Amino acid sequence: MKQTILNTNQSTLLEDLIVKYGQIVTSDQIYNQAEGLWNQQRTKKEIVKLTRNGWLIRVKRGLYAISDLSNRGFLSLSPYVVANLLVKDSYVSFESALSYHSMFDQLTQKTISISQVRYKTVQLQSIEYSFVTVLDKWFFGWEEVSIDNKTVRMATAEKALIDMIQFHKSKYTVDLVIEKLSLYRDSLDLQKMTEYLGKMSLITAKTFGFLFDLLGIDSSDLKTQVKLKGTHCMLAGDTKFNAKWRIYYDAYFDKYQAIK
Repeated sequence: MKQTILNTNQSTLLEDLIVKYGQIVTSDQIYNQAEGLWNQQRTKKEIVKLTRNGWLIRVKRGLYAISDLSNRGFLSLSPYVVANLLVKDSYVSFESALSYHSMFDQLTQKTISISQVRYKTVQLQSIEYSFVTVLDKWFFGWEEVSIDNKTVRMATAEKALIDMIQFHKSKYTVDLVIEKLSLYRDSLDLQKMTEYLGKMSLITAKTFGFLFDLLGIDSSDLKTQVKLKGTHCMLAGDTKFNAKWRIYYDAYFDKYQAIK
Protein backbone atom coordinates (compact mmCIF):
# COMPACT_ATOMS: atom_id res chain seq x y z
CA MET A 1 0.00 0.00 0.00
CA LYS A 2 1.29 3.42 -0.93
CA GLN A 3 2.36 5.51 2.04
CA THR A 4 3.55 9.06 2.52
CA ILE A 5 4.65 10.83 5.66
CA LEU A 6 1.81 12.74 7.31
CA ASN A 7 2.20 16.49 7.55
CA THR A 8 1.44 18.22 10.85
CA ASN A 9 -2.18 19.11 10.03
CA GLN A 10 -2.96 15.62 8.70
CA SER A 11 -1.44 13.99 11.76
CA THR A 12 -3.34 16.37 14.08
CA LEU A 13 -6.62 15.63 12.29
CA LEU A 14 -6.28 11.84 12.48
CA GLU A 15 -5.10 11.83 16.09
CA ASP A 16 -7.93 14.15 17.17
CA LEU A 17 -10.49 12.02 15.32
CA ILE A 18 -9.26 8.88 17.10
CA VAL A 19 -9.43 10.58 20.50
CA LYS A 20 -12.92 11.94 19.89
CA TYR A 21 -14.61 9.20 17.84
CA GLY A 22 -12.37 6.14 17.82
CA GLN A 23 -11.11 4.38 14.71
CA ILE A 24 -14.39 4.58 12.77
CA VAL A 25 -15.46 8.02 11.52
CA THR A 26 -18.04 9.46 9.16
CA SER A 27 -17.43 12.08 6.48
CA ASP A 28 -19.34 14.66 8.55
CA GLN A 29 -17.15 13.99 11.59
CA ILE A 30 -14.02 14.48 9.49
CA TYR A 31 -15.32 17.78 8.06
CA ASN A 32 -16.33 19.03 11.51
CA GLN A 33 -12.98 18.13 13.06
CA ALA A 34 -11.07 19.73 10.19
CA GLU A 35 -12.82 23.12 10.44
CA GLY A 36 -9.90 24.74 12.21
CA LEU A 37 -7.38 23.39 9.72
CA TRP A 38 -8.81 23.84 6.21
CA ASN A 39 -11.92 25.03 4.40
CA GLN A 40 -14.40 22.43 3.19
CA GLN A 41 -13.01 22.21 -0.34
CA ARG A 42 -9.48 21.67 0.94
CA THR A 43 -10.72 19.10 3.46
CA LYS A 44 -12.36 17.17 0.63
CA LYS A 45 -9.03 17.03 -1.20
CA GLU A 46 -7.24 15.97 1.99
CA ILE A 47 -9.71 13.11 2.51
CA VAL A 48 -9.01 11.91 -1.04
CA LYS A 49 -5.28 12.17 -0.43
CA LEU A 50 -5.41 10.38 2.95
CA THR A 51 -7.51 7.62 1.42
CA ARG A 52 -5.25 7.22 -1.60
CA ASN A 53 -2.19 7.00 0.65
CA GLY A 54 -3.74 4.46 3.02
CA TRP A 55 -4.21 6.58 6.15
CA LEU A 56 -7.99 6.51 5.75
CA ILE A 57 -9.62 3.27 4.62
CA ARG A 58 -13.02 3.67 3.00
CA VAL A 59 -15.38 1.10 4.49
CA LYS A 60 -18.38 2.28 2.51
CA ARG A 61 -19.77 5.59 1.30
CA GLY A 62 -19.48 8.18 4.05
CA LEU A 63 -17.73 5.82 6.48
CA TYR A 64 -13.97 5.48 7.02
CA ALA A 65 -11.60 3.55 9.24
CA ILE A 66 -8.45 5.31 10.38
CA SER A 67 -5.53 2.99 9.74
CA ASP A 68 -3.25 1.90 12.54
CA LEU A 69 -0.89 4.88 12.58
CA SER A 70 1.83 2.87 14.29
CA ASN A 71 1.77 0.26 11.51
CA ARG A 72 1.39 2.68 8.61
CA GLY A 73 -1.80 1.91 6.78
CA PHE A 74 -2.93 -1.42 8.18
CA LEU A 75 -6.51 -1.78 9.37
CA SER A 76 -6.30 -3.10 12.92
CA LEU A 77 -10.05 -3.60 13.34
CA SER A 78 -11.33 -7.15 13.55
CA PRO A 79 -12.98 -8.37 10.31
CA TYR A 80 -16.05 -9.14 12.43
CA VAL A 81 -16.38 -5.45 13.27
CA VAL A 82 -15.86 -4.39 9.67
CA ALA A 83 -18.55 -6.82 8.47
CA ASN A 84 -21.10 -5.28 10.84
CA LEU A 85 -20.06 -1.77 9.81
CA LEU A 86 -20.60 -2.61 6.14
CA VAL A 87 -24.15 -3.91 6.73
CA LYS A 88 -25.88 -2.97 9.97
CA ASP A 89 -28.71 -5.48 9.54
CA SER A 90 -26.43 -8.51 9.36
CA TYR A 91 -24.69 -11.06 11.55
CA VAL A 92 -21.44 -12.96 11.02
CA SER A 93 -21.98 -16.67 10.33
CA PHE A 94 -20.56 -19.77 8.58
CA GLU A 95 -16.86 -20.58 9.14
CA SER A 96 -16.26 -17.01 10.33
CA ALA A 97 -18.59 -17.51 13.30
CA LEU A 98 -17.22 -20.99 13.96
CA SER A 99 -13.76 -19.41 14.17
CA TYR A 100 -15.03 -16.93 16.77
CA HIS A 101 -16.41 -19.87 18.80
CA SER A 102 -13.00 -21.63 18.54
CA MET A 103 -14.47 -24.37 16.34
CA PHE A 104 -12.59 -23.55 13.13
CA ASP A 105 -8.85 -22.95 13.19
CA GLN A 106 -7.99 -22.68 9.50
CA LEU A 107 -6.85 -19.30 8.23
CA THR A 108 -9.45 -17.68 5.99
CA GLN A 109 -9.40 -14.46 4.01
CA LYS A 110 -13.18 -14.37 3.71
CA THR A 111 -15.84 -13.24 6.18
CA ILE A 112 -19.41 -14.33 5.37
CA SER A 113 -22.46 -12.79 6.99
CA ILE A 114 -26.22 -13.32 6.89
CA SER A 115 -28.02 -10.14 5.88
CA GLN A 116 -31.56 -8.80 5.65
CA VAL A 117 -30.55 -6.52 2.78
CA ARG A 118 -28.72 -7.18 -0.47
CA TYR A 119 -25.12 -5.96 -0.47
CA LYS A 120 -22.23 -6.41 -2.84
CA THR A 121 -19.10 -8.40 -2.02
CA VAL A 122 -16.38 -6.05 -0.75
CA GLN A 123 -12.60 -6.44 -0.65
CA LEU A 124 -10.88 -4.42 2.07
CA GLN A 125 -7.14 -4.92 2.21
CA SER A 126 -6.68 -8.72 2.25
CA ILE A 127 -10.18 -9.67 3.49
CA GLU A 128 -13.23 -10.38 1.32
CA TYR A 129 -16.62 -9.61 2.86
CA SER A 130 -19.68 -11.29 1.40
CA PHE A 131 -23.32 -11.23 2.49
CA VAL A 132 -26.03 -13.86 2.03
CA THR A 133 -29.46 -12.23 1.82
CA VAL A 134 -32.18 -14.25 3.58
CA LEU A 135 -35.87 -14.00 4.39
CA ASP A 136 -36.69 -12.23 7.65
CA LYS A 137 -37.97 -15.51 9.16
CA TRP A 138 -34.45 -16.96 8.93
CA PHE A 139 -32.69 -13.94 10.39
CA PHE A 140 -32.26 -15.23 13.95
CA GLY A 141 -29.86 -17.23 16.06
CA TRP A 142 -27.34 -14.46 16.68
CA GLU A 143 -26.10 -12.70 19.79
CA GLU A 144 -24.36 -9.42 20.44
CA VAL A 145 -20.70 -9.73 21.42
CA SER A 146 -18.07 -7.09 22.16
CA ILE A 147 -15.01 -7.03 19.91
CA ASP A 148 -12.50 -4.14 19.80
CA ASN A 149 -14.93 -2.21 22.05
CA LYS A 150 -17.55 -2.50 19.32
CA THR A 151 -20.82 -4.42 19.43
CA VAL A 152 -20.93 -7.17 16.81
CA ARG A 153 -23.78 -9.49 15.84
CA MET A 154 -22.44 -13.04 15.82
CA ALA A 155 -24.22 -16.31 15.00
CA THR A 156 -24.36 -18.83 17.78
CA ALA A 157 -22.32 -21.92 17.00
CA GLU A 158 -25.54 -23.88 16.48
CA LYS A 159 -26.96 -21.38 13.99
CA ALA A 160 -23.66 -21.07 12.11
CA LEU A 161 -23.74 -24.82 11.42
CA ILE A 162 -27.38 -24.64 10.33
CA ASP A 163 -26.72 -21.64 8.07
CA MET A 164 -23.99 -23.59 6.28
CA ILE A 165 -26.46 -26.34 5.38
CA GLN A 166 -29.39 -24.03 4.66
CA PHE A 167 -27.58 -21.47 2.49
CA HIS A 168 -24.24 -22.96 1.33
CA LYS A 169 -24.94 -26.69 1.19
CA SER A 170 -22.30 -28.72 -0.64
CA LYS A 171 -20.35 -31.92 -0.04
CA TYR A 172 -17.70 -29.78 1.67
CA THR A 173 -20.12 -28.05 4.04
CA VAL A 174 -21.94 -31.27 4.96
CA ASP A 175 -18.55 -32.86 5.66
CA LEU A 176 -17.52 -29.87 7.81
CA VAL A 177 -20.80 -29.88 9.77
CA ILE A 178 -20.43 -33.60 10.44
CA GLU A 179 -16.91 -32.97 11.72
CA LYS A 180 -18.03 -30.16 14.07
CA LEU A 181 -21.06 -32.09 15.34
CA SER A 182 -18.78 -35.03 16.13
CA LEU A 183 -16.03 -33.00 17.81
CA TYR A 184 -18.22 -30.54 19.75
CA ARG A 185 -21.41 -32.47 20.46
CA ASP A 186 -20.85 -32.09 24.21
CA SER A 187 -20.50 -28.31 24.06
CA LEU A 188 -23.21 -27.59 21.48
CA ASP A 189 -26.72 -26.90 22.74
CA LEU A 190 -28.54 -29.60 20.79
CA GLN A 191 -31.91 -28.61 22.21
CA LYS A 192 -31.39 -25.06 20.94
CA MET A 193 -30.26 -26.45 17.59
CA THR A 194 -33.41 -28.55 17.35
CA GLU A 195 -35.57 -25.50 18.09
CA TYR A 196 -33.72 -23.55 15.40
CA LEU A 197 -34.20 -26.37 12.89
CA GLY A 198 -37.95 -26.22 13.45
CA LYS A 199 -37.88 -22.75 11.88
CA MET A 200 -35.74 -23.65 8.88
CA SER A 201 -36.60 -25.33 5.59
CA LEU A 202 -37.82 -28.93 5.61
CA ILE A 203 -34.83 -30.18 3.64
CA THR A 204 -32.44 -28.59 6.18
CA ALA A 205 -34.29 -30.22 9.09
CA LYS A 206 -34.25 -33.58 7.30
CA THR A 207 -30.54 -33.24 6.57
CA PHE A 208 -29.73 -32.64 10.24
CA GLY A 209 -32.02 -35.48 11.28
CA PHE A 210 -30.04 -37.78 9.02
CA LEU A 211 -26.71 -36.42 10.32
CA PHE A 212 -27.80 -36.79 13.95
CA ASP A 213 -28.65 -40.47 13.34
CA LEU A 214 -25.39 -40.96 11.46
CA LEU A 215 -23.43 -39.78 14.50
CA GLY A 216 -25.58 -41.45 17.14
CA ILE A 217 -27.11 -38.15 18.36
CA ASP A 218 -30.67 -38.40 19.66
CA SER A 219 -32.96 -37.12 16.90
CA SER A 220 -36.31 -37.95 18.54
CA ASP A 221 -37.22 -34.34 19.39
CA LEU A 222 -36.41 -33.22 15.86
CA LYS A 223 -38.39 -36.12 14.39
CA THR A 224 -41.41 -35.09 16.48
CA GLN A 225 -41.51 -31.54 15.15
CA VAL A 226 -40.67 -32.25 11.50
CA LYS A 227 -43.56 -33.10 9.19
CA LEU A 228 -41.99 -35.52 6.77
CA LYS A 229 -43.85 -34.38 3.68
CA GLY A 230 -42.46 -35.46 0.32
CA THR A 231 -39.06 -36.81 -0.60
CA HIS A 232 -35.91 -34.69 -0.91
CA CYS A 233 -32.31 -34.97 -2.07
CA MET A 234 -29.60 -33.76 0.27
CA LEU A 235 -27.50 -32.79 -2.76
CA ALA A 236 -28.22 -32.92 -6.47
CA GLY A 237 -27.56 -36.38 -7.92
CA ASP A 238 -27.79 -38.27 -4.61
CA THR A 239 -29.10 -41.83 -5.10
CA LYS A 240 -29.07 -43.66 -1.75
CA PHE A 241 -32.36 -43.43 0.15
CA ASN A 242 -32.93 -43.02 3.90
CA ALA A 243 -36.50 -44.09 4.65
CA LYS A 244 -36.73 -42.55 8.13
CA TRP A 245 -36.11 -39.02 6.92
CA ARG A 246 -37.30 -39.60 3.34
CA ILE A 247 -34.11 -38.15 1.93
CA TYR A 248 -31.65 -39.23 -0.75
CA TYR A 249 -27.98 -38.89 0.15
CA ASP A 250 -24.50 -39.78 -1.12
CA ALA A 251 -23.23 -43.16 0.08
CA TYR A 252 -19.94 -41.33 0.77
CA PHE A 253 -21.39 -40.21 4.11
CA ASP A 254 -22.00 -43.77 5.32
CA LYS A 255 -18.35 -43.87 6.43
CA TYR A 256 -19.23 -41.65 9.40
CA GLN A 257 -21.40 -44.38 10.95
CA ALA A 258 -18.22 -45.75 12.50
CA ILE A 259 -17.98 -42.62 14.69
CA LYS A 260 -20.96 -43.70 16.82
